[in-house]
Amino acid sequence: MFLDRLRNTNITENCVMESFDVTALYTNVSNDSAMEAVFEMLNEHKGDINLYGFSVSQLMALLEACRSCTIFSWSGKHFAQIRGLAMGQRLAPTLAIAFMSRIEAPVLQCRPFLYCRYTDDCFVICATQAEMDKCFELMNGQNEHIKLTRDTPLDDWLPFLNAQINITNGICRTKWYRKPSNKNILVHLCSAHPTHAKKAIVTNMFRTAAGVCSGIEEKKESLALAQRVDAMNGYSKQISRSRKRKEVLPRGRDSTHAEKIAFCLPFISDEVSTAIRQCLRRAALDKYVTVVEIPPNNFKRQLIRNRMYDRICSTPKCVVCPEGRAGDCMTSGVVYLICCKSCGEEYVAKRHVHYVHA
Repeated sequence: MFLDRLRNTNITENCVMESFDVTALYTNVSNDSAMEAVFEMLNEHKGDINLYGFSVSQLMALLEACRSCTIFSWSGKHFAQIRGLAMGQRLAPTLAIAFMSRIEAPVLQCRPFLYCRYTDDCFVICATQAEMDKCFELMNGQNEHIKLTRDTPLDDWLPFLNAQINITNGICRTKWYRKPSNKNILVHLCSAHPTHAKKAIVTNMFRTAAGVCSGIEEKKESLALAQRVDAMNGYSKQISRSRKRKEVLPRGRDSTHAEKIAFCLPFISDEVSTAIRQCLRRAALDKYVTVVEIPPNNFKRQLIRNRMYDRICSTPKCVVCPEGRAGDCMTSGVVYLICCKSCGEEYVAKRHVHYVHA
Protein backbone atom coordinates (compact mmCIF):
# COMPACT_ATOMS: atom_id res chain seq x y z
CA MET A 1 0.00 0.00 0.00
CA PHE A 2 1.27 3.44 -0.95
CA LEU A 3 0.75 5.13 2.44
CA ASP A 4 2.41 2.26 4.31
CA ARG A 5 5.50 2.47 2.12
CA LEU A 6 5.53 6.25 2.46
CA ARG A 7 5.37 6.16 6.26
CA ASN A 8 8.09 3.50 6.46
CA THR A 9 10.52 5.42 4.23
CA ASN A 10 13.56 7.03 5.82
CA ILE A 11 13.23 10.62 4.64
CA THR A 12 16.02 13.17 4.93
CA GLU A 13 15.49 16.81 5.79
CA ASN A 14 16.31 18.17 2.31
CA CYS A 15 14.70 15.48 0.17
CA VAL A 16 12.62 16.31 -2.93
CA MET A 17 9.27 14.82 -3.93
CA GLU A 18 7.42 15.03 -7.25
CA SER A 19 4.75 13.16 -9.16
CA PHE A 20 4.99 12.08 -12.80
CA ASP A 21 2.05 11.43 -15.10
CA VAL A 22 2.05 9.89 -18.58
CA THR A 23 0.17 11.85 -21.24
CA ALA A 24 -2.44 9.65 -22.99
CA LEU A 25 -0.85 6.35 -21.98
CA TYR A 26 -3.22 3.89 -23.67
CA THR A 27 -3.14 5.45 -27.13
CA ASN A 28 0.66 5.79 -27.04
CA VAL A 29 1.61 2.34 -25.76
CA SER A 30 3.89 0.38 -28.03
CA ASN A 31 2.03 -2.89 -28.57
CA ASP A 32 5.18 -4.85 -29.38
CA SER A 33 6.97 -3.58 -26.27
CA ALA A 34 3.94 -4.36 -24.12
CA MET A 35 3.73 -7.92 -25.44
CA GLU A 36 7.47 -8.39 -24.92
CA ALA A 37 7.13 -7.16 -21.34
CA VAL A 38 4.32 -9.66 -20.68
CA PHE A 39 6.40 -12.45 -22.25
CA GLU A 40 9.35 -11.63 -20.00
CA MET A 41 7.14 -11.53 -16.89
CA LEU A 42 5.53 -14.87 -17.73
CA ASN A 43 8.91 -16.53 -18.21
CA GLU A 44 10.25 -14.99 -15.01
CA HIS A 45 7.30 -15.94 -12.80
CA LYS A 46 5.85 -19.00 -14.54
CA GLY A 47 6.86 -21.16 -11.58
CA ASP A 48 4.83 -18.99 -9.21
CA ILE A 49 1.58 -18.66 -11.18
CA ASN A 50 -1.03 -21.13 -12.38
CA LEU A 51 -1.09 -21.24 -16.17
CA TYR A 52 -4.03 -23.70 -16.20
CA GLY A 53 -2.24 -26.11 -18.51
CA PHE A 54 -1.23 -23.51 -21.09
CA SER A 55 2.33 -22.92 -22.17
CA VAL A 56 3.78 -19.42 -22.29
CA SER A 57 3.73 -19.45 -26.09
CA GLN A 58 0.07 -20.46 -26.12
CA LEU A 59 -0.82 -17.67 -23.70
CA MET A 60 1.04 -15.18 -25.86
CA ALA A 61 -0.92 -16.36 -28.91
CA LEU A 62 -4.19 -15.85 -27.03
CA LEU A 63 -3.07 -12.41 -25.86
CA GLU A 64 -2.16 -11.38 -29.39
CA ALA A 65 -5.55 -12.56 -30.69
CA CYS A 66 -7.36 -10.52 -28.02
CA ARG A 67 -5.14 -7.47 -28.43
CA SER A 68 -5.58 -7.33 -32.20
CA CYS A 69 -9.38 -7.19 -31.87
CA THR A 70 -9.68 -3.39 -31.97
CA ILE A 71 -12.57 -2.84 -34.39
CA PHE A 72 -14.92 0.00 -33.50
CA SER A 73 -17.65 1.97 -35.26
CA TRP A 74 -18.12 5.71 -35.63
CA SER A 75 -20.86 7.49 -37.61
CA GLY A 76 -21.94 4.21 -39.14
CA LYS A 77 -18.44 3.32 -40.38
CA HIS A 78 -16.04 0.71 -39.01
CA PHE A 79 -12.40 1.36 -38.11
CA ALA A 80 -9.47 -0.56 -36.64
CA GLN A 81 -7.10 0.97 -34.11
CA ILE A 82 -3.61 0.13 -35.34
CA ARG A 83 -1.50 1.92 -32.71
CA GLY A 84 -1.85 1.89 -28.96
CA LEU A 85 -4.39 0.11 -26.80
CA ALA A 86 -8.15 0.36 -27.16
CA MET A 87 -9.63 2.18 -24.17
CA GLY A 88 -12.57 -0.19 -23.72
CA GLN A 89 -10.57 -3.39 -24.09
CA ARG A 90 -10.34 -5.44 -20.90
CA LEU A 91 -6.80 -6.48 -21.70
CA ALA A 92 -5.61 -2.87 -22.07
CA PRO A 93 -4.91 -2.10 -18.37
CA THR A 94 -2.81 -5.25 -17.96
CA LEU A 95 -0.74 -4.52 -21.06
CA ALA A 96 -0.34 -0.87 -20.05
CA ILE A 97 0.94 -1.86 -16.60
CA ALA A 98 3.38 -4.35 -18.13
CA PHE A 99 4.56 -1.71 -20.59
CA MET A 100 5.13 0.81 -17.78
CA SER A 101 7.29 -1.73 -15.96
CA ARG A 102 9.75 -1.37 -18.83
CA ILE A 103 9.57 2.42 -18.79
CA GLU A 104 10.30 2.61 -15.06
CA ALA A 105 13.13 0.04 -14.99
CA PRO A 106 16.00 2.59 -15.34
CA VAL A 107 14.53 4.72 -12.53
CA LEU A 108 14.48 1.76 -10.16
CA GLN A 109 18.17 1.24 -10.84
CA CYS A 110 18.83 4.78 -9.58
CA ARG A 111 17.39 3.68 -6.21
CA PRO A 112 15.42 6.78 -5.14
CA PHE A 113 14.21 6.98 -1.54
CA LEU A 114 10.73 5.99 -2.70
CA TYR A 115 9.17 5.15 -6.04
CA CYS A 116 5.50 4.16 -6.31
CA ARG A 117 3.35 3.83 -9.39
CA TYR A 118 -0.36 3.30 -10.00
CA THR A 119 -0.81 2.57 -13.73
CA ASP A 120 0.58 5.84 -15.18
CA ASP A 121 0.79 7.96 -12.01
CA CYS A 122 4.22 7.92 -10.36
CA PHE A 123 5.31 9.28 -6.98
CA VAL A 124 9.04 9.79 -6.44
CA ILE A 125 11.16 10.95 -3.49
CA CYS A 126 14.85 11.64 -4.14
CA ALA A 127 17.68 13.00 -2.05
CA THR A 128 18.39 15.98 -4.33
CA GLN A 129 16.75 17.89 -7.17
CA ALA A 130 19.48 16.68 -9.54
CA GLU A 131 18.53 13.06 -8.87
CA MET A 132 14.87 13.90 -9.44
CA ASP A 133 15.66 15.55 -12.79
CA LYS A 134 17.67 12.50 -13.82
CA CYS A 135 14.77 10.16 -13.00
CA PHE A 136 12.38 12.29 -15.03
CA GLU A 137 14.72 12.42 -18.03
CA LEU A 138 15.27 8.66 -17.92
CA MET A 139 11.55 7.90 -17.99
CA ASN A 140 10.89 10.48 -20.69
CA GLY A 141 13.56 9.01 -22.95
CA GLN A 142 12.43 5.38 -22.94
CA ASN A 143 9.92 5.64 -25.80
CA GLU A 144 9.38 8.23 -28.50
CA HIS A 145 5.61 8.23 -27.97
CA ILE A 146 5.62 8.31 -24.16
CA LYS A 147 5.84 11.79 -22.66
CA LEU A 148 5.51 12.55 -18.97
CA THR A 149 4.46 15.65 -17.09
CA ARG A 150 5.69 16.47 -13.60
CA ASP A 151 4.02 18.14 -10.64
CA THR A 152 5.76 19.76 -7.69
CA PRO A 153 4.31 20.61 -4.27
CA LEU A 154 1.92 23.57 -4.13
CA ASP A 155 1.97 25.34 -0.76
CA ASP A 156 4.17 22.45 0.44
CA TRP A 157 1.48 19.86 -0.38
CA LEU A 158 1.70 17.40 -3.29
CA PRO A 159 -1.45 15.50 -4.37
CA PHE A 160 -1.12 11.87 -5.41
CA LEU A 161 -4.15 9.66 -6.00
CA ASN A 162 -6.55 10.36 -3.10
CA ALA A 163 -3.95 11.78 -0.70
CA GLN A 164 -1.94 14.96 -0.23
CA ILE A 165 1.61 14.67 1.06
CA ASN A 166 3.66 17.22 2.96
CA ILE A 167 7.30 16.70 3.92
CA THR A 168 8.80 19.26 6.29
CA ASN A 169 12.09 18.78 8.14
CA GLY A 170 12.05 15.08 7.35
CA ILE A 171 8.53 14.59 8.77
CA CYS A 172 5.79 13.31 6.47
CA ARG A 173 2.14 14.35 6.86
CA THR A 174 -0.81 13.17 4.79
CA LYS A 175 -4.47 14.10 4.38
CA TRP A 176 -7.43 13.30 2.14
CA TYR A 177 -7.52 14.82 -1.34
CA ARG A 178 -10.28 15.53 -3.86
CA LYS A 179 -9.38 16.93 -7.28
CA PRO A 180 -10.71 20.43 -8.03
CA SER A 181 -12.39 18.99 -11.14
CA ASN A 182 -14.21 16.38 -9.04
CA LYS A 183 -17.96 17.10 -9.00
CA ASN A 184 -18.30 15.23 -5.68
CA ILE A 185 -21.35 13.39 -6.97
CA LEU A 186 -22.34 10.36 -4.88
CA VAL A 187 -25.52 8.32 -4.95
CA HIS A 188 -28.00 10.99 -3.84
CA LEU A 189 -30.09 10.45 -0.75
CA CYS A 190 -33.30 10.66 -2.83
CA SER A 191 -32.14 8.22 -5.52
CA ALA A 192 -33.81 4.84 -6.04
CA HIS A 193 -31.19 2.78 -4.23
CA PRO A 194 -31.44 0.67 -1.07
CA THR A 195 -30.80 2.57 2.15
CA HIS A 196 -28.05 0.17 3.19
CA ALA A 197 -26.20 0.92 -0.07
CA LYS A 198 -26.35 4.67 0.60
CA LYS A 199 -25.13 4.19 4.17
CA ALA A 200 -22.27 2.01 2.91
CA ILE A 201 -21.20 4.73 0.46
CA VAL A 202 -21.13 7.35 3.22
CA THR A 203 -19.32 5.00 5.60
CA ASN A 204 -16.64 4.13 3.06
CA MET A 205 -16.04 7.78 2.23
CA PHE A 206 -15.55 8.75 5.87
CA ARG A 207 -13.38 5.68 6.46
CA THR A 208 -11.17 6.64 3.52
CA ALA A 209 -11.00 10.29 4.60
CA ALA A 210 -9.86 9.27 8.08
CA GLY A 211 -7.59 6.43 6.98
CA VAL A 212 -5.28 8.51 4.79
CA CYS A 213 -4.62 11.10 7.52
CA SER A 214 -1.45 11.13 9.60
CA GLY A 215 -2.49 13.42 12.47
CA ILE A 216 -5.40 14.93 14.36
CA GLU A 217 -5.45 18.23 12.46
CA GLU A 218 -5.28 16.51 9.08
CA LYS A 219 -8.06 14.13 10.10
CA LYS A 220 -10.25 17.01 11.28
CA GLU A 221 -9.80 18.83 7.97
CA SER A 222 -10.46 15.70 5.90
CA LEU A 223 -13.62 14.79 7.80
CA ALA A 224 -14.90 18.35 7.36
CA LEU A 225 -14.41 17.95 3.60
CA ALA A 226 -16.25 14.63 3.68
CA GLN A 227 -19.07 16.32 5.59
CA ARG A 228 -19.41 18.95 2.85
CA VAL A 229 -19.51 16.27 0.16
CA ASP A 230 -22.24 14.50 2.13
CA ALA A 231 -24.30 17.66 2.39
CA MET A 232 -24.01 18.27 -1.37
CA ASN A 233 -25.64 14.89 -1.96
CA GLY A 234 -28.55 15.43 0.41
CA TYR A 235 -27.38 13.41 3.41
CA SER A 236 -28.39 14.71 6.81
CA LYS A 237 -25.94 15.50 9.57
CA GLN A 238 -27.37 12.67 11.68
CA ILE A 239 -26.49 10.06 9.06
CA SER A 240 -23.04 11.58 8.57
CA ARG A 241 -22.31 11.58 12.31
CA SER A 242 -23.37 7.95 12.66
CA ARG A 243 -21.11 7.05 9.75
CA LYS A 244 -18.22 9.09 11.17
CA ARG A 245 -18.34 7.10 14.41
CA LYS A 246 -17.77 3.94 12.38
CA GLU A 247 -15.04 5.14 10.06
CA VAL A 248 -12.23 3.95 12.34
CA LEU A 249 -13.78 0.55 13.03
CA PRO A 250 -12.46 -2.38 10.99
CA ARG A 251 -15.04 -3.74 8.62
CA GLY A 252 -15.73 -7.45 8.91
CA ARG A 253 -16.63 -9.37 5.78
CA ASP A 254 -19.04 -12.27 5.79
CA SER A 255 -17.02 -15.18 4.41
CA THR A 256 -20.21 -17.11 3.59
CA HIS A 257 -21.70 -14.30 1.51
CA ALA A 258 -19.77 -15.30 -1.63
CA GLU A 259 -21.06 -18.86 -1.36
CA LYS A 260 -24.73 -17.85 -1.34
CA ILE A 261 -26.99 -17.92 -4.39
CA ALA A 262 -27.74 -14.44 -5.72
CA PHE A 263 -31.46 -13.65 -5.90
CA CYS A 264 -31.57 -10.61 -8.20
CA LEU A 265 -34.63 -8.39 -7.95
CA PRO A 266 -35.45 -4.90 -9.23
CA PHE A 267 -35.35 -2.43 -6.36
CA ILE A 268 -38.82 -1.10 -5.55
CA SER A 269 -38.53 0.13 -1.97
CA ASP A 270 -36.81 -0.74 1.29
CA GLU A 271 -40.11 -2.10 2.62
CA VAL A 272 -40.47 -4.55 -0.26
CA SER A 273 -36.84 -5.69 0.08
CA THR A 274 -37.30 -6.19 3.83
CA ALA A 275 -40.46 -8.23 3.26
CA ILE A 276 -38.63 -10.47 0.77
CA ARG A 277 -35.78 -11.06 3.21
CA GLN A 278 -38.26 -11.93 5.94
CA CYS A 279 -39.87 -14.48 3.63
CA LEU A 280 -36.47 -16.05 3.01
CA ARG A 281 -35.86 -16.24 6.76
CA ARG A 282 -39.21 -17.88 7.43
CA ALA A 283 -38.43 -20.41 4.70
CA ALA A 284 -34.98 -21.04 6.26
CA LEU A 285 -33.32 -19.99 2.99
CA ASP A 286 -31.41 -16.96 4.26
CA LYS A 287 -28.31 -19.12 4.81
CA TYR A 288 -28.27 -20.11 1.15
CA VAL A 289 -29.75 -17.13 -0.72
CA THR A 290 -28.78 -13.46 -0.70
CA VAL A 291 -30.98 -10.73 -2.15
CA VAL A 292 -29.34 -8.48 -4.74
CA GLU A 293 -31.32 -5.32 -5.47
CA ILE A 294 -30.91 -3.88 -8.96
CA PRO A 295 -31.68 -0.14 -9.18
CA PRO A 296 -33.82 1.14 -12.07
CA ASN A 297 -32.36 2.80 -15.15
CA ASN A 298 -31.13 6.35 -14.71
CA PHE A 299 -31.38 9.18 -17.24
CA LYS A 300 -28.00 8.32 -18.72
CA ARG A 301 -29.03 4.77 -19.56
CA GLN A 302 -32.36 5.91 -20.99
CA LEU A 303 -31.16 8.86 -23.07
CA ILE A 304 -27.71 7.80 -24.31
CA ARG A 305 -26.98 5.24 -27.00
CA ASN A 306 -23.50 4.37 -28.20
CA ARG A 307 -24.73 2.47 -31.29
CA MET A 308 -27.20 4.97 -32.69
CA TYR A 309 -26.56 4.04 -36.33
CA ASP A 310 -27.37 0.32 -35.97
CA ARG A 311 -30.63 -1.25 -37.05
CA ILE A 312 -32.54 -2.42 -34.00
CA CYS A 313 -34.59 -5.60 -34.42
CA SER A 314 -38.28 -5.20 -33.62
CA THR A 315 -38.28 -8.47 -31.68
CA PRO A 316 -38.27 -7.77 -27.92
CA LYS A 317 -34.89 -8.38 -26.23
CA CYS A 318 -33.25 -9.13 -29.57
CA VAL A 319 -29.69 -7.99 -30.12
CA VAL A 320 -28.59 -5.64 -32.89
CA CYS A 321 -28.73 -7.50 -36.18
CA PRO A 322 -25.16 -8.04 -37.45
CA GLU A 323 -26.48 -8.22 -41.04
CA GLY A 324 -28.17 -4.82 -40.79
CA ARG A 325 -31.47 -6.16 -42.10
CA ALA A 326 -34.74 -4.32 -41.61
CA GLY A 327 -37.84 -5.81 -40.02
CA ASP A 328 -38.32 -8.78 -37.72
CA CYS A 329 -35.78 -11.54 -38.16
CA MET A 330 -37.81 -14.01 -36.08
CA THR A 331 -40.03 -15.91 -38.50
CA SER A 332 -41.66 -19.33 -38.53
CA GLY A 333 -42.12 -21.91 -41.27
CA VAL A 334 -38.62 -21.36 -42.63
CA VAL A 335 -37.21 -23.76 -45.21
CA TYR A 336 -33.46 -23.92 -44.88
CA LEU A 337 -30.58 -25.65 -46.64
CA ILE A 338 -27.44 -26.98 -44.95
CA CYS A 339 -24.55 -28.06 -47.17
CA CYS A 340 -21.78 -30.27 -45.79
CA LYS A 341 -18.37 -28.87 -46.70
CA SER A 342 -16.70 -32.29 -46.37
CA CYS A 343 -18.86 -34.55 -48.54
CA GLY A 344 -21.00 -32.03 -50.43
CA GLU A 345 -24.32 -33.56 -49.33
CA GLU A 346 -27.24 -31.19 -48.87
CA TYR A 347 -29.89 -31.24 -46.16
CA VAL A 348 -33.21 -29.41 -46.66
CA ALA A 349 -35.70 -29.04 -43.82
CA LYS A 350 -38.50 -26.86 -42.54
CA ARG A 351 -38.92 -25.49 -39.03
CA HIS A 352 -42.25 -24.55 -37.54
CA VAL A 353 -40.73 -22.71 -34.57
CA HIS A 354 -39.14 -19.26 -34.73
CA TYR A 355 -35.93 -19.25 -36.72
CA VAL A 356 -33.32 -16.55 -37.08
CA HIS A 357 -32.15 -15.85 -40.65
CA ALA A 358 -28.47 -16.58 -41.15
